[in-house]
Parts: sequence; structure tokens; C-alpha cells
Amino acid sequence: MLTDLHLKNYILIKELKLSFREGMTVITGETGAGKSILVGALNLVFGKSGAQKIAYDQNQDVYLELTFRIPPNQKEVHAFLEEIGFPAEEGEIIVAREITAAGKSTSYLNGRKTAISILKELHDLLIDFHHQRDQQNLLNQSFQLDILDRYGNLIPQRTEFGDALHALKEDMQTLKDLQEADELSKKMSELYRFQLDEINSANLNPGEDSELQQDYEFLSHSEEIQTLAEATHQSIYEQENSLYDSLSAILTQISRFSTMNPNIQDICTKLESSLDSIQDVSNQLRALREQISSDPERLNAVRMRLDLINNLKVKYKLSSLEEILAYRDKIGQTIKYQDSRVEEIIALEQKIEQELQALIVKADALSSIRRQTAVKLADSILKNIRFLSIPNARFEIQIDKKTKTKIILTEINKVFNDSGQDVVEFMFSANVGSPIQPLKEIVSGGELSRILLATKRSLAQVMPPRTMILDEIDSGIGGKTAGSMADFIHGLSEAYQVICITHLAQIAAQADNHISIEKQSKQKQTLIKVSYLDEQARVMEIARMLSGHMTDTAVSHAKELLKKHNEV
Repeated sequence: MLTDLHLKNYILIKELKLSFREGMTVITGETGAGKSILVGALNLVFGKSGAQKIAYDQNQDVYLELTFRIPPNQKEVHAFLEEIGFPAEEGEIIVAREITAAGKSTSYLNGRKTAISILKELHDLLIDFHHQRDQQNLLNQSFQLDILDRYGNLIPQRTEFGDALHALKEDMQTLKDLQEADELSKKMSELYRFQLDEINSANLNPGEDSELQQDYEFLSHSEEIQTLAEATHQSIYEQENSLYDSLSAILTQISRFSTMNPNIQDICTKLESSLDSIQDVSNQLRALREQISSDPERLNAVRMRLDLINNLKVKYKLSSLEEILAYRDKIGQTIKYQDSRVEEIIALEQKIEQELQALIVKADALSSIRRQTAVKLADSILKNIRFLSIPNARFEIQIDKKTKTKIILTEINKVFNDSGQDVVEFMFSANVGSPIQPLKEIVSGGELSRILLATKRSLAQVMPPRTMILDEIDSGIGGKTAGSMADFIHGLSEAYQVICITHLAQIAAQADNHISIEKQSKQKQTLIKVSYLDEQARVMEIARMLSGHMTDTAVSHAKELLKKHNEV
């Protein structure tokens, strides 16, 4: 529950510290006195939008602070605080927001900076806020479904369904992407398969083109090489006066003087080595001449093999055999991936079908329990509506599936949304003999405010306690109905801390706590005064609410209203 409020430099407030109590608290005051300023502060602390100019003194910072007591039974709040790392120490949390004169805003939770998004989530766990404009939400089918699911504690089951639906949609999108990619790559895969067969049929080996080119050059010049080898062999060894014979004669002549001079000895040694080398070369030339023979068939085979490889280079615009082999491996992997994509598509189609069937089961289970819950909720709301001076009311909750035909994947968005497959409609009739119709088509403003309260009373029976703020929801209410509504709101305070801004004396008289807001003008400045009223002050305030003037009759009536409440 909300225990304390501290406002500084906020609209018409220099500084205000206010403690809130358990039970039902009413806030009253003249029209325009600033009653909604407190509600606006609560919303602003939690990150809701506010007025453009909120500072009383534009040169000073605005500071807003709320303190809440979190009892152990508010497990959802404790779990959320633990999850975000802000545990409620000693069962209390402090939420604050500071807005500098320059317009910079900072939010705090238990004295530490925090994100506005976190405070917005926390707001819905701590506060149940209702303005008369918010009654229109009750006419919205999505809001009606939320009420039903909260009453039946179906939010976890609904969330599970929503998660399963999202997973199915993600898989459907993945399948679509795979199918589109598969369709685009089919033509390329056909080309790649042809190219792969062509390259593989060539039986290429790394470095083969270099070896073939070398063979081709040698075979092309075989006759020339053979002739040259024969001529050279003859010239250096075989013919008369060959190079070998000439050097041998020189060696014989000069060797006679080798012992006379070291240089001559060295020359002789080198001549002997040269003769050995010439003889070796001669033997190699003779062997080469015998080995080489013209082989036109081999030459033609090498030429054809080279032509094959070179044609592949030209065709695929590649400069080497290694690049051709690398391209072959690349397209082979592409084809392999194409084949695996087909397998992936088949497996994903099977998975999606299984997910769809499981989703249908979840949706049907959710629909079934909703129908059971709808009967209980409708009975509870109807009981509360009749208590609020609509004795002949009828109220039902109608649930229809969006479709009863076989569900196909292409129309899944028409059949399912995050909440399931159901359309919920609150049906209402206020008078005997009037047909029951959708609430949005038949309800009046005064009836709508009572139905909203009736709904909240039913929810209070099953939801964790929160601070309920009712901001002038009594518009259009009077007479006997005002008294019934006052009793009803006070009954709500048995489950909630209720803070009610009201113009009705009957509601104010039912309050456990009464806060008055008064606008005051001093020294060309306007401020609001906020104070708790004692019994005597309450009598005067309720008398004002009854007649607008402080008459004896109004005072007497006010005392009577308060006495009646105190006797209950």
C-alpha cells in the first residue's frame, strides 16, 4: 500500500509531505481546487506523461517521492523486485523522480537510478488506477478478455500460448526464407551440377598443366634436339680432330713440363678434369640421342590434354588449374548445401505441422477453461451490479472462436493472436424485458461506471492487493445509487487500499480517512493546502458537498450520513 507522498516544487505545491492510511481514503475539495494534482504526481513518478509546466518555481528542480509498504503476500511484486535487483528491504520501497530546471529527468528506486520502463512495470503491480475516461476501456473486447483471464488466473497459460505462437511464426518465416532461397538457387544449382560434371570428367590433377606444357615443348622439338645431340657428340668426341682429341694432345705436350713449375702442374690437372667432363657430356649426348625419338601420337595426346585444360580456363575465366579446382570445390559445396536445404525444408515443414497441432490443443484448452471461468465471473459481476442499484440487470460473458473451420497455416493470423483464438463480449441488459446485447451497444454512462466497479470487486477476490485509485468515477451518479456506490467502494477497501477523488457526499461519508484540498491565494501566489480532516471538519466538508452552502440542514444531513456510516 501507499504510505507516504513527498512533493517538492510541483505545480501549486512548494512542498508537501502526506501520509496515507489503510482502508478507504477520500480526497475532496471545490471544483478546480487541485484534487487531481496528487493523482498526476503519482502517475508522473512512474513515468506517465504529465503537464508541460510542472514546476511551481521554474528555476528550481521538481522532486516527487512515493513510499510503498509491500506485505509478504504480494509475491508478484517481491519476485519482480528481486528479478531487477531492487529487493524490498524490510518490506518497503521508495520510488522517486527528479526533474531539473533544465528539463532533465532522473528516476530512482530505493535511492538508486533506474529506467522509466522498470517503473512503468512496477506501477501496474502496485496501483490499480481508474479515471472516468478509463471506463471506455471496459467496452473494448481485448480489455474484457484481459479481465476474464486475470479472474481465472489464465495469464500464465495465455503467455505460454503466445510464446508458442511466436515460435511457430518464427519457424514459418524461416521456412519461407528457405523456400525462397531454394527457389532462387534451383536454376543456379542446375548450372553448377553441369559445371561440376564437366570439371570432374576432366580428371584434373594439381600441377598437371605445368607438367604437360613441359612435355609438349620437349616433344615438339624432339627431332631438333636429337640432331643437335648427334652433331655435338661428333664435334666434341667422335670426329677427327675433335675437341677431345685436341685437348688430349695439348695435355700430352704440356705435361712434360709439369714437374718444373707448379702452375704448369695446375694447368695439367685442370685439363685432365676438362677431358673427363667432355667424355661425360659425350656419353650423355649419345644417351640423349638414343632416347629421343619422334612420337606424334604422344605429342597429339599432350596437345589435346592441354587444349582441354586451357579451354576450361577460358570458359570459367580462371588463370590456373588450381583456380579451376578451387571453383570445383566451391560449387560442390553449394550443391551440397542445396541438397541439405531441401532436407532442412522437409524437416522444418514437419516441425511446423507438429507445432500447429500443439498450438491448436493449447488454444482449445484455453478456450475450454475460459468458458468455465466466464460463467463464474459473470455470476460474480452480476451480483455486484445488482448491489449497485440495477436490480433487474442481466449480465453474461459470450465467448466465440474466431473460426470453426480447419486451421491452415496461411490464415493463422486470422485465427490466432497472442491471447488465443477467442473473441469475448460482455453482454448486458438493465431492464426487465430488454434483450441482452453487447455492453458497448446498450450501456449508459452511469451504468458503465457501476459495471466497472462491479468488475473490480470481482477481480479483488482473486488478485493480490494493490492501491486502487478512483478518480471521479462517480460522474452521473446520484440519489439512492450514490449510497449504493458508496457502500460498494467501501467494500472494495476490504481487499484494496482505496484512494477516491469524489464529488459525492455519500461516498465521502463512507471513508475511513478524509483528505481535503483547498486552493489558497497569498501575495499574488496560488498554492493548494492539503490536510486530513477530523470529525468536525468532515461534517463541514460533507455539508458543503451536499448543498454548496453551510446551512443547518446541510450540516444536519452531513452528521446523519457520518453517523450512519459509523454505526455500520
